[in-house]
Amino acid sequence: MRVAVVSNRNRPGFTADNLADHLRWARRAAREEARLVLFPELSLSGYSTAPFMKRTALTLRSRPVAALVGAARELDIYVAFGLALRERGRLYISHALAGPAGLVGHYEKVHLAGGKRGEGRIYSPGREFRVFDCDGVGVGVNICFDGRHPASSLSLAHMGAEVILHPHGNLIGGLGVDPVDWTGNKRAYLGPRAVDTCTCTLICNSVGDVTGKDGRRVRFSGGACVLSPGGDFVARSLSRSRRPHMIVADLDIAGLREMRARSSFAARRPEVYVRALSKRRGRGGK
Repeated sequence: MRVAVVSNRNRPGFTADNLADHLRWARRAAREEARLVLFPELSLSGYSTAPFMKRTALTLRSRPVAALVGAARELDIYVAFGLALRERGRLYISHALAGPAGLVGHYEKVHLAGGKRGEGRIYSPGREFRVFDCDGVGVGVNICFDGRHPASSLSLAHMGAEVILHPHGNLIGGLGVDPVDWTGNKRAYLGPRAVDTCTCTLICNSVGDVTGKDGRRVRFSGGACVLSPGGDFVARSLSRSRRPHMIVADLDIAGLREMRARSSFAARRPEVYVRALSKRRGRGGK
């Protein structure tokens, strides 16, 4: 399964500009014969926690979403993109998956970074993990801060995910200052997740300096990489330049399934984990 992972510029609140950029990258991925292309967190809307995002939020029936669904049909490719989703009267950090047959589904971020003082100021947390079928391959989504919680990827793997899409919206800072630095830091803790779940992991981040609809300038470190079930780089950003770029990798799904069948993942005891997670432990450990 050939995949493309994009690290592009996404301006908060400028959906039309972001859409045009998504379409360009999707066409390029199709020319590279990728079967699936991944974009960063909130890529179509642009990453922001500012109040104006409530006014620019999208639904799954919005024209920009329909345009990407149409492009997926036309290009015969799966396109995974982020959006500020208005659903059930609430706003969610969501990632949608479109494919040759139309909209496959969407996921709403379960773990919000910074809680009520961060993303929780305007976004609501999702309530479930979801796995989708892409040409017979199980594909799940974790968004950014979801990855700090091991149960996120383990839940997806237990539900049948063989490939995990992991989009981010990380600014320059402790998590990285450029694409090479950022991908190295991500592998440090997402590599072990790939080993534990025996999955291929696609990881990307928005890149460059952009100005949002509120006039605020934000700086994204950028980066894109693909990790093997062994936690190693299959492909990664090679330049420290914070410019838009795309990487392409071929996933060995047959090899992954063979590895999973004889890995420690095959010996997991989910019925025991469920009982442990359902208990509220006191100080005495009872």
